[in-house]
Amino acid sequence: MRKRGLSSLVVVILLCTLFSHVAEGEVQQDPPPVDGETEPKLLIIGIDGVRGDVAESVAQRNNSAFGRIKEEGAWSFNTSIGPYAISGPGWASMLTGVWCDRHGVVDNTFKDSRLSSVPDLFEHLKSSDPSLRTAAVYWWEPIGEDILSEDSLDVMERFENDELVRNRAVELLNSDSELDVLFVSIDNPDAVGHGHGFSPEEPNYVAAVEEADDMVAEIIYALEERNLSNENWLTIITSDHGGGGKWLHSHHPSDSVDRNTFMLVTGGDTVAGEMTNDPVVVDVVANALTHLDIPLPEGDIALDGRASAFDPDAPPAREPVCSKPAFYYRADLMIGLGISVLALAVASIFIVRKKRQRT
Repeated sequence: MRKRGLSSLVVVILLCTLFSHVAEGEVQQDPPPVDGETEPKLLIIGIDGVRGDVAESVAQRNNSAFGRIKEEGAWSFNTSIGPYAISGPGWASMLTGVWCDRHGVVDNTFKDSRLSSVPDLFEHLKSSDPSLRTAAVYWWEPIGEDILSEDSLDVMERFENDELVRNRAVELLNSDSELDVLFVSIDNPDAVGHGHGFSPEEPNYVAAVEEADDMVAEIIYALEERNLSNENWLTIITSDHGGGGKWLHSHHPSDSVDRNTFMLVTGGDTVAGEMTNDPVVVDVVANALTHLDIPLPEGDIALDGRASAFDPDAPPAREPVCSKPAFYYRADLMIGLGISVLALAVASIFIVRKKRQRT
């Protein structure tokens, strides 16, 4: 009887010890969340062809996404896109963080581009942390064909209009819980500007920028619908150029109005208020990497931009020295020239016929 009693006691002690170790192990595997310990993530929204003054006017609307970020984050409606107000160099500078004299893009032909030797944002991310899940959705084809590389992205998809781009961005934010970085490109304001004029006095152009602002609001709403308990998102909104400077329907040759756009940044450790440190479009990559806790590249691949949304005292960005494009195709001028030539030809035929009738 004593031996059975002793054996039972030993069994009870062993079981209690085992259960205590299991319980302790469970606690160690699932520790309570630590305040402030969140994973940095990134959303970049580029909107093609938005003038800084029009973006500022749109930000004054009720429920404006632009206006909300202006109230909460760092902002500038006087952001430079560099020497050339052209989509090719504008997007290339935004996505590589270096100027045209380094990436070699001076127009939309991408002739003599050196982008193959200049890492873009996603190539920096892939080399620093291959585990990051990244996505890019866009409309303007050269973004995927010439600037970004699908080798450095998990998702890279082109769509035929802004609505489809918006829908896919919302879908990714809603369904992909592992998503770390999302780039979205909205294109219609540029198309409307070319068709109707880049001007704060042109209602069609202003309406196109307002529609882009509404799309941004929907994307941000989808972001906020995620479980953000362990996510810390930085949102950057900017453009590749303005427009309507020297020519109402174009943004080149580039004057100060064409080269002026906006930048809105919110989330992370951004310093709220107007960015008075001369923000430029090449700051996008530096701001992104800073938020993601990735050291800024050095040496031959050092960035030209600065983390302007995080450092109000950041020194000015390097001034680029870029060669001039040999030729830039302007659809509005070429169409106008074609119409003029056609009208001249018709008039000439009419005059010749009149002369023949008289003789």
